[in-house]
Amino acid sequence: MTYTDGIGYPVSTTSAVALEAYEQGVSRWLRWRSGAVEALDHAVEIDPQFVLGHCTQAYVAWRIGRVDMALDAHQKAMDLADEVQDERERMHVQIVDAMKSHDRAATMHHLEALADKYPNDRMGMRVMSFNFIARGDYQGGLEQARRSLAACPNNPQFLTMAAFFLEQSNADRDKGLDLGLQSLDADPGNLYTYHAVGHNYQSRGDYTKAVSTFERANSLERVPHNIWHLAEAQAILGDTRITQDYWRSRSPALPLFERIELQWRREIVRGEAVDPSVWHMLAGEGEWALGIADDLTIWMHHWIGLAFARAGQTDKAQQQLARLRGLPEGQASGHWSTLGADLLEGEMALIRGDVETAVGLMAPSVERIHEVGGGSREQKDILLK
Repeated sequence: MTYTDGIGYPVSTTSAVALEAYEQGVSRWLRWRSGAVEALDHAVEIDPQFVLGHCTQAYVAWRIGRVDMALDAHQKAMDLADEVQDERERMHVQIVDAMKSHDRAATMHHLEALADKYPNDRMGMRVMSFNFIARGDYQGGLEQARRSLAACPNNPQFLTMAAFFLEQSNADRDKGLDLGLQSLDADPGNLYTYHAVGHNYQSRGDYTKAVSTFERANSLERVPHNIWHLAEAQAILGDTRITQDYWRSRSPALPLFERIELQWRREIVRGEAVDPSVWHMLAGEGEWALGIADDLTIWMHHWIGLAFARAGQTDKAQQQLARLRGLPEGQASGHWSTLGADLLEGEMALIRGDVETAVGLMAPSVERIHEVGGGSREQKDILLK
């Protein structure tokens, strides 16, 4: 008997129990709900030959920063690679192997091949979305979202994907909001969709609705990135006491780069002094994070560089700047070798008190912030205040 996944594509597992656990894991991860790792672990424990299960484990583990788990899942997928009969699963093995090699070009090539034949592959399209964001190719993300949505109308994942890229590409924020709200109606427990809707409100300057949207999401389950958006919106509205409460969150803790950003926002946008010990702590955490430097996003490297600079560790900040300057030019790096590196160099000048140099470096990049991978157009206020 051939089983199919929740979207209708064949899967190689012969175990109904493994498939059920896999579907639960995929659903939870796509919807930003807890329990995805445990469900996927159970799926491959029941059926160790389930290659797509191992590949999906690797995707999730890399995204949450569990490099050890990702490498283990990658190895198990590669051990089974020669036995894979299904074309789609072979494509996933190729993607996971390219990701393990940190080959962004090959990863995108294999994702595009997958999208061409299987436009509704849920995990593939989510990983592809991350790659579009990293490249600053929001228009490309929108085009793929439309293809996926055309092949599977009214699917909440692809409605949300289209909603997000309509906003981030600045193509049609109103349509993006409509699609996001439509997706929430279909799946009111989808925290990723709350993220897209809150993002839309924030991008149009409606921070009151952004706060209420992220608060509603957090009432269902506290997801670090949504907590960060809520903290950021509260800071913009002027209540940095609440921002600091979220910054101190340990249940769950915010990622390092988001905690760095919130302190920088307090200083630059709100004019509040941050204790030097905080910057030294953040810089220390940044140095520890660089133990897996190749597995961090470029956006994270930017914020670690800023923490080094703000803590007075200029040599380390310069090393981060050099890392950005050494990236491939253009969209392959999300323009971080030029526009993004100029942002960091400008911030370093600002820390030194050289405002004229800072403005000269940062202004052109801020004007093209929509092309820079990672980050958001609405963060211009923190990049040039």
